[in-house]
Amino acid sequence: MSSRLVADAVDMASRVRDAGRYRQFKHAVSEFVRVLGTVPDEGTVSSDEVRVLQALGQDVIDHIEERVPDIASAADAQALVGSVYEIRRLLEEVSRRRRHYAIARHV
Repeated sequence: MSSRLVADAVDMASRVRDAGRYRQFKHAVSEFVRVLGTVPDEGTVSSDEVRVLQALGQDVIDHIEERVPDIASAADAQALVGSVYEIRRLLEEVSRRRRHYAIARHV
């Protein structure tokens, strides 16, 4: 995985953390999800990179969970909760690919 992808994930997680207005927050969350979705399918993700992505993902999830109760629109709150599930799904997929690649390499 390129260091650019990790840098993008760090940048988006920082934007989530620093976003003041809901619109900025929503956009940063969307971009973080998009970056996670670009993790390559092949086994180029190192264990360290998976740990970094997991930590960033948990940080973004924590920020989403903090903000959801303050969102007036039920539809907006539901969309953010959907982002939590998508982040978890993508992180699990990255981790699963890494395990699969590690096993396949040792066989």
